[in-house]
Amino acid sequence: MRKKGKILSKFVWFVVILFFIFASYKAYQRYSFTKERADLAKYIGATGDEVAIYLNDNLQNHYDSDIKHKAIMQHGTVYIPLSFVKAFINNRFYFARDINKILYCIPDEIRVSGDTDIHQIGNAPHIIFKDEPYLLIDYVKDYTNMRYDSYLDDENKRVYIYTDWDKETIAYLKSRESARLQGGNKSPVITDLKKGEEVKVLEKMTKWIKVKTADGYIGYIRKNKVNKETERIPISDYIEIVRKGTKLDKKPCIGFHQVLSNYSASKLPELLKNAKNMNVIAPTWYVIRNNDGDIRSIANDAYSQYCHGKKLSVWATINNFDLEDVDEKAIFSNTLTRRKMIDKILREVAVNSLDGINLDIEQLSYDAGEDYTEFVRELSIELTKIGCILSIDTYVPYGFNKQYDLKEYNDFCDYVIIMCYDEHYSGSKEAGSVSSINYVKDGINLSLTNVDKDKLIIGLPYYTRIWTTTTEGKVTSIAGASQAMESAALTQGLKFTFDETTCQNYGVKTTQEGSLVECWMEDDLSLAYKVHEIKKMDLAGTAAWKLTQERENFFKIININE
Repeated sequence: MRKKGKILSKFVWFVVILFFIFASYKAYQRYSFTKERADLAKYIGATGDEVAIYLNDNLQNHYDSDIKHKAIMQHGTVYIPLSFVKAFINNRFYFARDINKILYCIPDEIRVSGDTDIHQIGNAPHIIFKDEPYLLIDYVKDYTNMRYDSYLDDENKRVYIYTDWDKETIAYLKSRESARLQGGNKSPVITDLKKGEEVKVLEKMTKWIKVKTADGYIGYIRKNKVNKETERIPISDYIEIVRKGTKLDKKPCIGFHQVLSNYSASKLPELLKNAKNMNVIAPTWYVIRNNDGDIRSIANDAYSQYCHGKKLSVWATINNFDLEDVDEKAIFSNTLTRRKMIDKILREVAVNSLDGINLDIEQLSYDAGEDYTEFVRELSIELTKIGCILSIDTYVPYGFNKQYDLKEYNDFCDYVIIMCYDEHYSGSKEAGSVSSINYVKDGINLSLTNVDKDKLIIGLPYYTRIWTTTTEGKVTSIAGASQAMESAALTQGLKFTFDETTCQNYGVKTTQEGSLVECWMEDDLSLAYKVHEIKKMDLAGTAAWKLTQERENFFKIININE
């Protein structure tokens, strides 16, 4: 029995030891730190001469993203895709493909860089790679409030670009540590850190922190491995050249004058009889005729002189729709055509005593947006030299109007006019207001994200539409002067009540055939609600489309100088 007891005792101890060994092994497996190295080629996504881009410490070609942005290394330095520069860093660089040069506009000149030029660091300012321009990173930095760190000696090359200047948290390693792909002891190692090494703290968690290491990797380390946290504020030495434009002494109260043929100055007294508070008149004198950039002019210096005698500034309008259709991409992407048009405009300013130019380029195709913006910049440079005001008309900036670059217009124009009308227009598939109060509010609030309030002018309608919707759902409308449309609506028997949604008097009736006739009236009340919003936001001014359609009190209501 004793012998059996000893055997049983030994067996129990054997089982206990085996359990202890197994438990220890499992604990080791769970709590030990792996020495497995991360696949940096996969993580960083750059091999050979490719350079991974980190923007404000965010990798721009992450392995689990469908969007890949990479720079390239040439002649020992970094070149960044122009598309990336324009989208995320500085939108002002413009590639003139017809002359193979990069153009950059500052307020008083166009700076031109070709691929055979030499930047001060000894490299070309741009190269063509896979049919796309790539910009030298130092060339971008010349014109941008940014800084960068590059790591080009490793197999997986990286560049960190910073456009933010927020304070940074810096910490130091208390002992050796490994930065890992994720927060966890089983996550593969990206790089090894030494005692005392500096890291930039990007994010704090319970036990781990996300850091950028001194050798240019972003990974996770244990929180208890760092101390001596300090804050550091990056210092910028960039000095931006700011355009000093021209402004009116008072807030502009503009009346657009649609002129389709030669207009005698002798007709102006009748035209202006109800425009007592207007201080700017904008005649539509100029139209782009063709893809060669020829401009038709029906300007009249006697007209300008008469207006000046009435203390009115004359801002002549250039549009793209009063003649045959033109290809805006073909016009504005051509360097010589842009110059030809600018020279023509400068001659017209001198000959016809113009105080300003108003650009009204509508229905611009998306692919022509950056070309038109470059034209605006180049025209601005020349008009600024002679003290001529530049204003530009554009739509309420909803997403489908992104080709109109309000931020650049703000930087290069004296005034930006948002056309808060044609909310519902002749081609609309449903009846509705020409300019509801919410449409005006959208025009103001969305524009103020990119336009200074002392440059923002709101365009308002002096016209109204009467809509007819048949029983089959066909929608048609007629438009005309506000007073005339009110008379026509009352004659047709429409009954008007105030609509709180649009802040307009709304009229409606049903015909004997079952058609629905509707009208959202632009009258003194409707206009007063809109002007109230403009005054409340202390905006730069108002503009009215168009003269001859106003009611007697419209220009008194629209004047925000009172």
